[in-house]
Amino acid sequence: MTNNTKATSLVMGTALAIVVCYFITPEIVFASAGQVQAKLTNAANVVKGILTALVVLVGICAALFIIIKRMPSADDPHEKNEVFKSVGRVCALVALAAAIIWLLPWLYSLFT
Repeated sequence: MTNNTKATSLVMGTALAIVVCYFITPEIVFASAGQVQAKLTNAANVVKGILTALVVLVGICAALFIIIKRMPSADDPHEKNEVFKSVGRVCALVALAAAIIWLLPWLYSLFT
């Protein structure tokens, strides 16, 4: 097979694939703008949900680490106060990170 024959068969195969896609499955190949927008919005919501779950999981691990680390001296009121402050900070940071994950795309959509 010469190079010219290979190129011709490649062009013909590509043209056939385009024709088949155009006539057999036009709703899959040529999606409307609304369908594309809906799929992108759905994908962005999935990504935001995964990021939120990761933030919450890291927050739970950090809070448990603080509690387990300070468990031996739990009778001391000063130490108990420090544990509550530390766990409170972790909860506040988790809430802030989750809010940023959901609010930044919303703010971006306001200006576009």
